[in-house]
Amino acid sequence: MLGNIRNNDRFEEWNKAYVQMIMSRGYMSGQDMYRGVKSICETYQNHQRFPKVDTNDKEAMYEMILDFKDKANAALEPIQLHIKDCQEEVKQNPDNELYTQYYVMAPMYENEAIAKLQKVYGEPELEWLKMVCIHLIENTEDRVGNQNELTNLCREGGNNSANKKLSVTEADKALKTFIDDGYLVKIKGSRKGFKIGFGPRFIMEMDGWLEKNFENEINKCSVCDRIALIYTQCANRKCGARFHLPCVDKGKKDPKCSRCREPLKIEGVASKRS
Repeated sequence: MLGNIRNNDRFEEWNKAYVQMIMSRGYMSGQDMYRGVKSICETYQNHQRFPKVDTNDKEAMYEMILDFKDKANAALEPIQLHIKDCQEEVKQNPDNELYTQYYVMAPMYENEAIAKLQKVYGEPELEWLKMVCIHLIENTEDRVGNQNELTNLCREGGNNSANKKLSVTEADKALKTFIDDGYLVKIKGSRKGFKIGFGPRFIMEMDGWLEKNFENEINKCSVCDRIALIYTQCANRKCGARFHLPCVDKGKKDPKCSRCREPLKIEGVASKRS
């Protein structure tokens, strides 16, 4: 596939290494991306055309990440792929100080995103994932669910070309696979245990499908204009703007609505529904 990428302002070996790194994984956390780009810089730093960069300077490394991403996206456009970045909608571990950043290699169009999933997973597994998606969006207040209720959705399956329902054991295995692959995430609760929610890869790859199929249930963040499944809403009824938590939870004591300047509630808020 990389052989089809056009030369774009000298798409160098280090640019190809960056694309290969994320393409082989599908998605990466911000920490993994930082370490990966740092390793690429250290590998090629003596090349005559490689930009001079201090790999111990965090700001310089963040600039390199942006540069690698921009050049990769320009080169990937002809094959209808792009690298998107986002932050988790709610902290998977509430003890974390910051929201985790993610980078996702995503198809640019809905049909391509669905075809990509179909190449990797079987029909019964994708049917179950679709049921999980519908359940989390239409039947939960906070768009997360516990493991048992989600795996038991397999009992409603079988509407696929193979007429096959996953067993509970198979659904549990599928759940673990989709978590490992970034389509679902485990979210640590305030008490013992955890919940299951949408992963960054699902939100980034399937945003077109989500908007098309859940038009009345899906909102967009007033800051970044991306799909917001979990969000906080402005208390001013005349405003009603919605915001991703990481888009407004920047460590300030009193975050305010960017539209009407009404104070926003962050602590204790996991989600709001329309």
